[in-house]
Amino acid sequence: MSVIRTLMPTKYLQTSGKAALEGKNKVVLIVGASRGIGFNVLKQYANDPDTVIIAASKSIESIRKAVIDLGDTPAIIQCAEIDLTASKKQLVDSIKSLDKQYGPITHLYEVSGISNHLKDSSAWGLDVTSEMINVNVSGTVTSVLTMYELMKSRGYGKICVVGSVAGLYSPANMISYASTKAFINTFSTSLRVLAAPCGVDVVTVQPGFIDTRMTKMMRGQGSTVPGREFASAAGMAKCMKDAVEHGGVGVVSWPVRQSVQMYALKAVNPICEEFGKWASMKLGMSGKKIT
Repeated sequence: MSVIRTLMPTKYLQTSGKAALEGKNKVVLIVGASRGIGFNVLKQYANDPDTVIIAASKSIESIRKAVIDLGDTPAIIQCAEIDLTASKKQLVDSIKSLDKQYGPITHLYEVSGISNHLKDSSAWGLDVTSEMINVNVSGTVTSVLTMYELMKSRGYGKICVVGSVAGLYSPANMISYASTKAFINTFSTSLRVLAAPCGVDVVTVQPGFIDTRMTKMMRGQGSTVPGREFASAAGMAKCMKDAVEHGGVGVVSWPVRQSVQMYALKAVNPICEEFGKWASMKLGMSGKKIT
């Protein structure tokens, strides 16, 4: 099946919504745009004329500063506040309001997510796990499905959701973070199948070790992964845009060598998987912290 898919012309793998998007100005909503992968996605679109970028972040001050530092761009950049910890109604209303004000939104990049790697003092437990589920799962799903329903009614649109290779295979001490990303991997790949007949193209992104604020903290907490293994956020963002704009790609895993390793480890029998989780934890792949 993989060989057949590789040989198949891209046009047969694209949704009907691609034709509907032709000739329309892009309106790109990026949730989690103030830093890391999200900010680099913003930079990927910043030089596109006839494009409106809605750069959204929990902190409006952070995103405004990032956009100001970027300087003048051919694309029009609008800053917005979207808090994935808000109630479902508040989040839905925020996205619908942005769609009405700047839209119709043609692209959604859902990049935002959290891990307690970002706080040295934040110990793993029920509170930390609940917070991750609230943001990484509930908030992400709410924003994606709200945008999906709007795009579905119009018959076109592109949605890009960031999961993680950690959701495929991870050290045991990434218990909560990896579990939320496993949900997102499954959710978004399944949504792609359901959304295709409606003209909406859904792309799942499964980053490996990317050089971001979170992984810098992870390295500071004892990760034994060599520095050369951490790829650039700019490179990840370019792969994302290429997949979204060209179409026909359901999953983007990068760096490729890391995703191949994770898929291979996932394929082993359950006993080996359990040992692998223990061994990778003891080897300190994700640092000493439980997240």
